[in-house]
Amino acid sequence: MTTRDEQDVMKAIDEATRDVVVPESLRPEAVEALLERAQAQEGASAAPARRAPSGWRRRAVPWGIAACLVLVAGVGLAAGRAFLAAPSGAENDASFSALSDKGAPSDSSPAESDAPVDGSIAAAESYDQVKECLEKYRTEQESLYGSATGGILALNDASSPEAASSADSAASGALSAKSDSAASAASSAGYSDTNVRTEGVDEADIVKTDGEHLFILQESAAEIAVVDATDDAMRKVGSIVPSDQGQISEFYVRDGKAYVLTNVSMTREDDQGGEIFDFSEVRLETYDVSNPGDPVLLGSVSQSGRYQSSRLVDGYLYLFSTYNVSCATIPDDPEFYVPRVAGQNIASQDIYLPPSVGANQYLVVTSIAVDDPTQTVDQKAVLTDSNSLYVSAENIYVYENRWPIALARSEGEADPGRITIRKIAYHDGQLEGVAQTKVSGTLNDSFSIDEHEGMVRLVTTVNTWDAETSQMTSTNEVHVLDGNLEEVGSITGLAEDERVYSARFFGDTAYFVTFRETDPLFTVDFSDPTNPQIIGSLKIPGFSEYLHPYGEGKLLGIGMDVDEKSGVTNGMKVTMFDVSDPTDVKEADTFLIEDAYGSDVFHDYRAVLISADRNMIGFSGYAGRETYYVFDYVDGEGFEQLMAEDVNGGGWTGTRGVYIDDTLYVVKGNAVESYRIGSYKKVDDLLL
Repeated sequence: MTTRDEQDVMKAIDEATRDVVVPESLRPEAVEALLERAQAQEGASAAPARRAPSGWRRRAVPWGIAACLVLVAGVGLAAGRAFLAAPSGAENDASFSALSDKGAPSDSSPAESDAPVDGSIAAAESYDQVKECLEKYRTEQESLYGSATGGILALNDASSPEAASSADSAASGALSAKSDSAASAASSAGYSDTNVRTEGVDEADIVKTDGEHLFILQESAAEIAVVDATDDAMRKVGSIVPSDQGQISEFYVRDGKAYVLTNVSMTREDDQGGEIFDFSEVRLETYDVSNPGDPVLLGSVSQSGRYQSSRLVDGYLYLFSTYNVSCATIPDDPEFYVPRVAGQNIASQDIYLPPSVGANQYLVVTSIAVDDPTQTVDQKAVLTDSNSLYVSAENIYVYENRWPIALARSEGEADPGRITIRKIAYHDGQLEGVAQTKVSGTLNDSFSIDEHEGMVRLVTTVNTWDAETSQMTSTNEVHVLDGNLEEVGSITGLAEDERVYSARFFGDTAYFVTFRETDPLFTVDFSDPTNPQIIGSLKIPGFSEYLHPYGEGKLLGIGMDVDEKSGVTNGMKVTMFDVSDPTDVKEADTFLIEDAYGSDVFHDYRAVLISADRNMIGFSGYAGRETYYVFDYVDGEGFEQLMAEDVNGGGWTGTRGVYIDDTLYVVKGNAVESYRIGSYKKVDDLLL
């Protein structure tokens, strides 16, 4: 059991480290380069690695090592800044309130420009203008921290995939059965699909199925195993191994093809100064898997940076990578500070500048037609200091949480956090910058922003740091923006001293959860975008970390149960809300998983398996060891736990549940276990 404050701290650390920009000196690539140089200086007997053509050298960094380094560095930086900014003796939740949303305080926040955002996205006129922007950032770092780098020029980013995302429904008011998730579409074919953020917008994952085979990313991140699941005895029949020692992040399987997304790391030495330059690029490799035992490479494309996320829509794959530029001095050659696509620098007019001077990384966006996987259709690069995404059916929203800290404003002036939002339209592979704006507060995750009928709705938490009183306060707000990101409606001053834990939008209605001591579930009516209204609220102990529609008039919540008096968490809970009347939401039933203290679902929505059609809710939880749970729900009777089996796999990959016909497969790393749906008795297991 943990206390409420401990739970807040754990959530804050977890959320804060997701988007944190790790110092270049602590990145896996930098550490490895330092070790290599140290070994050379000590006269290591091993001969130096032969360079690839034009001075490039490829190397693979195991994901597990990279993840550990990123996590340690992220926690140290984010938590350290929070405590430095917080007043002495502040409560845990206040101390960590600057970390309460996904992302970390960016180094550039203290020097953010006060220049207003005019609504348009400014494209660079030249590479010199881009370099000037980067140099301003470097100057800010030196003035604040005394140094802009740890001594190695790193031109990549090791951010983890956005994790942050079931389907957006076009229905207004009460939930409809069709808004279950994208997985419901696959269920009619007899197998499950990845749980996605936006209906009709597919997402990559670490486990996929075509209804006959399982495609599973291995612990090494160097191979995708192909498993025949056509009968009870599973067997490995093939594998996909990317070229150039690429480390696989995730992949798609669709229509007899596999789209594999990998990271490839390289170094290059400056001929003049001898400085080591670290580079990373993302590769999309497309394979014909119509014969799963013998995958055939059809083509590949590449772009600078490390893999961030991707979407597959209407025959086009949209690929996002994060390309970091942070160094003591920025070379004159654009090759060292401008991202490349297919080996060519992105044109300056395709680079969008930040609304403020603080930015040292790009979000690189490209589009690839799945029918021609050998070239890109379009490309853009967004100079930003964060890389959070929400992708609707028509637009890409890049948002940055700007955090309230003591240095952000002159002494005596209260400083609220702000969200910078950039909107990029996409259609048939074409990308076009539309608008940008700033909104008060910070976003919890991508479920707290939603597009519907041309309007953008947001639920934000406003953490305000007052340098004069050394106090942090928080409230919550609702904002409505039009197609040009101009505000047309808002609600402010909601749930004082609480923060948003989860949100879900359905047509003209939204539900969001805040938490401090109880779990208020608010209902918002957006039928009049200029006048959004809170039309209902329900308070119950604990909080829901994830919300998901579950058939007609029902909303599923997965979260933690908390004792109102002691603040101690009693375990995980699964709650069904009756939202048939949005003005009078009721708690229909709650199931407590005692002593469980967390789940992958809390930070990766793809980890949950939900099918209202099959009446199946599956996810893993942690209570001493990892357990996979399956529930069903019956009106008037409530939840029934159908399965609670130990997860026996290991490694850095998350746990996934996938069904094909009457069999459930639980996959973790290199281990696959199958169970018969209904009895949930074990059928087979396979160690890959």
